[in-house]
Amino acid sequence: MKKTLLTFLLLTVTLMTAWAGKPEKLERLARQYKGDEGFEMVSIGNLGLRLVRGISSVAGDLDVEDREALKVFKGLRKLIIIDFEDIPSDRKATFTARAEKILKGMDLIMEAKDKDESVRIYGIDNGKSVRDCILYSSDGALIVTKGRLNLEAIGKLMEMAK
Repeated sequence: MKKTLLTFLLLTVTLMTAWAGKPEKLERLARQYKGDEGFEMVSIGNLGLRLVRGISSVAGDLDVEDREALKVFKGLRKLIIIDFEDIPSDRKATFTARAEKILKGMDLIMEAKDKDESVRIYGIDNGKSVRDCILYSSDGALIVTKGRLNLEAIGKLMEMAK
C-alpha cells in the first residue's frame, strides 16, 4: 500500500513539473526571435495588467458587460502576445516547430480548424478556472497567459452576449 501511494505521489509530481514552465519556455523561445523582421512581441506583467484593470474600472463609460469582462482577467499575472505571421518562411517554420514541441503533451482544451489553419487552446482546467491558458494559431499568433481565468465569469459574459 505504501509503495502504491509513493508511486502515485511521484507520478503526480512528475506530471506537475512537466507542465510547469511551459509559458516560461514559450516566452524564452519568443525572446530569441524578438529582433527578427516581422516578429512582434508584447509582454504585460502583473503591474501593467493591474494598471489597465484599474484605469478601465474607473472609466465612467463601462456597461455591465464590460465590467464582467474585467472580472474574467482579474486572476491574470502576465500576458504575452506574439505575432510571427510576417517573419521569413524558414524562420517561421523553425519557430512553429519549436513552439509545437513545447506545446506537445499539454492539455488541449479546445481546437478549431478552418481549411489550412487551426486554433488550439491549451491550459489547466480544474472546473472553476483555467490556469496558464495558451492560445496558438497556426496562422502565426500565440497568446500566453500566466495566472487564472475564471470560468464562471466567462460563462456570465457569454450569457450576456446572447
